[in-house]
Amino acid sequence: MRVAILGVGGVGRTLASELRADERVDALLLADAVPERAKVLAGMKGRVHLEARQLDASDPAAVARTIRKWDLVVNATLPKHNLAIMRAALDAGVSYLDIAGTGPAVPGGTPGILEQLELHDRFRDAGLRALLSMGLDPGFTNVLARDAADKLDTIDAVRIRSGGFVNLPGFTSFPLYSRDAFLSDMLIPPSIWLNGRLLDREPMGEPEDFAFPEPVGVQKTYLISHEEIKTLPRFLGKPVARVDFKYALDPHLVKALLALDRLGLLRDDRLIRIGSSLVSFRRALLAAFPEPSALVLPLEGWKAVSLEVEGRAKGVRVVHRADIVMAHQEANRRRSTTAVYYLTACAAAIGAVLLGAGGLPKPGAFPAEALDPAAVLREWAARDLPLSRSERTLPG
Repeated sequence: MRVAILGVGGVGRTLASELRADERVDALLLADAVPERAKVLAGMKGRVHLEARQLDASDPAAVARTIRKWDLVVNATLPKHNLAIMRAALDAGVSYLDIAGTGPAVPGGTPGILEQLELHDRFRDAGLRALLSMGLDPGFTNVLARDAADKLDTIDAVRIRSGGFVNLPGFTSFPLYSRDAFLSDMLIPPSIWLNGRLLDREPMGEPEDFAFPEPVGVQKTYLISHEEIKTLPRFLGKPVARVDFKYALDPHLVKALLALDRLGLLRDDRLIRIGSSLVSFRRALLAAFPEPSALVLPLEGWKAVSLEVEGRAKGVRVVHRADIVMAHQEANRRRSTTAVYYLTACAAAIGAVLLGAGGLPKPGAFPAEALDPAAVLREWAARDLPLSRSERTLPG
């Protein structure tokens, strides 16, 4: 299989390393707006043929020309490019995979992943496959939800929680993925699925103390916008009463972001003068957080993602739970990265090789839960990735 990777930052770089080690991959194209990123990776020797290109992901015609004759394009750029790259994949006759979606293009509009799913017929008619939001969360979480839902007759709730901590002077928590994407996620009004429809909630609302496995432990989590909420109720094959996603955040950071947003300071066009220069206040704020992919020393701490699917099986109320917990130092030992980037890249690599093997049931555009859970779980275990699962019964 010949795979083109667009964007070789934290996730894309790690994904390239994963796919280089997979005997099912014959060649990799590494494309990035910053040519040095791709060239450094392309200089690595090994069985897999590597090519490097400079590419502006916002130019669909250039993308289509670059990826033509490749089997699959993996979009590891910012989610704002998803639709344009999907259309470029259609023009080039190439299957498509990405790792995350985006919010509505306009307030109150259609969520990004649902806009992407509207291209289903075009991919189907072209005989191509598109796998959407196949990262850690969303992505592997969707597959785990599907696996649990298949064991239940009815589904009362799907609860997805993401947490963790770092040991870095001055910080116990900060965004461990794209800082731009992080801030956008925080400020988009999050949705929950409740009794047959999507309902918007206030950004970073409904705080909840959630018990992650040790050493992460109990953390305060908040609603944020996420792709699983939009797709799981539509693709699990049975009615779902409630779906929500919550992310662990420092309460002081939550208060600060909400206050700055209400003051209008986080708009892209809100500029401040520093000396003779005008800079975006939003970008200045994001620059105050460390960039994980630029950290020289291994990051200390842990990443945790937990999922609970509650429902009934043969009249008994049960909760199927899955937990993924990994030390950043272990991810650094394996791939010189953080646990967030590593687990996300591994999930994307699994999606890529399964797409190459016909892992989606038919051509078209699908979310991650359309994959066969057993196939995904086999690939996850083969990579010796962390996963613990349990089941408990509830009264009533």
